[in-house]
Amino acid sequence: MSTYVLTYSLKNFLKIFLNILVILLFIFSILLASANLLGRPTFIAITNGYSMYPVLKSGDIVIAIPEPLAGKITNGSIIVFRDPDYGKIPGYPPYIIHEVVSVLPNDTFITKGVNDNFIDQIYMPPVTPSEIYAKAVLIDGKPLVIPYLGQILLSARGNIITTIVIFAILIAVLVGIDERKKIRRVALPRRALLLFFTIVLFSIFIIISSTSTYSFFVVYSVSHQEGILAGGVNEVSAINLQVLLYNQSKSYTFSVTDKLMLPEVVIITVEGNGTYTVNPKIITLYPGKSELVNLTVVGKGYEGLHQLLIKVYVIVALIPLGELLGSPLYTLFLYSALDTLCLLFPISVIIARGEEW
Repeated sequence: MSTYVLTYSLKNFLKIFLNILVILLFIFSILLASANLLGRPTFIAITNGYSMYPVLKSGDIVIAIPEPLAGKITNGSIIVFRDPDYGKIPGYPPYIIHEVVSVLPNDTFITKGVNDNFIDQIYMPPVTPSEIYAKAVLIDGKPLVIPYLGQILLSARGNIITTIVIFAILIAVLVGIDERKKIRRVALPRRALLLFFTIVLFSIFIIISSTSTYSFFVVYSVSHQEGILAGGVNEVSAINLQVLLYNQSKSYTFSVTDKLMLPEVVIITVEGNGTYTVNPKIITLYPGKSELVNLTVVGKGYEGLHQLLIKVYVIVALIPLGELLGSPLYTLFLYSALDTLCLLFPISVIIARGEEW
């Protein structure tokens, strides 16, 4: 009897714990999708690297207050700001999390990783208020974090098949206890399990897609005279197409590759003032395959510097159907729902078999 009570209590504890975990995972996935697809973090940011060690460790999730709610930024504030090198390495977050070490008279900021021997401004200009996304929540001078959870989620993103297998095993564990041990089985309702895995799988697909999305800048200048574009470029890592004479065109070709080992729908968008064409805009990729994308810009419009932001949205699509909705964000949510439905059938079979054991 005591063994049964202990087992029953443990099962109840696991149910409550998993329910809370699933809700947090779902909320986290929505915030992460908004952060990566819309280009800025919302309340959470994942650390990557050791520039802030030991204050922040790689894989920590930092709880942050987004601008303009963050309040005054002073020396010692830990801020989340736009990374000028974003787009160089696909999959990296579009932001840096570093400490403010000096506030300049013009209300810009000098920043530094606590583990670095140099300030950030040796390779980038001072951080302006418009480049700040959020400020970390500090308690007794220490940032509020969820340790290592980000690393777990990023690992799950890179090992999706293993992750799904682990969840499938978890189903069998939660469905019941082996009758051979002669312990009364307490089975979870089938609907509760299906709801649990629906939310988990939906969140996983959102996380995988949103963290695989990346962007980069293309800059050029329009002029009546030939010249060289060197100074005045805001993005040091941008693709520089130099000076275009009026009505002159130049092209830049880049490759997109399926590195997730799952079918993908890739959507390319361009933001900025200029005359340009992108071909193709929507690509269906299968594991290991690549395709070239051509961006052509034309020397038209105002004279001077033009800057284009190229966003490459990578969306896991077990049944690729192209862009389903006008917005990449809505398309991501719809594909995540379809992907979840594709996997729910075998999971429901496992649950049904588990109830028969």
